[in-house]
Amino acid sequence: MGWIIGIVVVLVVLVAFAGPGKCDVCGLPIKRTSHTWTIGGKKQKLCPKCNGQMERRVSKEAFKKRFG
Repeated sequence: MGWIIGIVVVLVVLVAFAGPGKCDVCGLPIKRTSHTWTIGGKKQKLCPKCNGQMERRVSKEAFKKRFG
């Protein structure tokens, strides 16, 4: 009976640290690197492509704020 509980605990830990899964913006599977952004007050995991798009958008907005 104790070994069953041990197996369940190990499975839960493995699932928790299994990896990033899917991009929260485009839904594509994340293979290696994920980037975390706070969008709408919620933490989102983004793939490298969506991360680049967000960085460009934030940079563009910051430039417009500063220089009009």
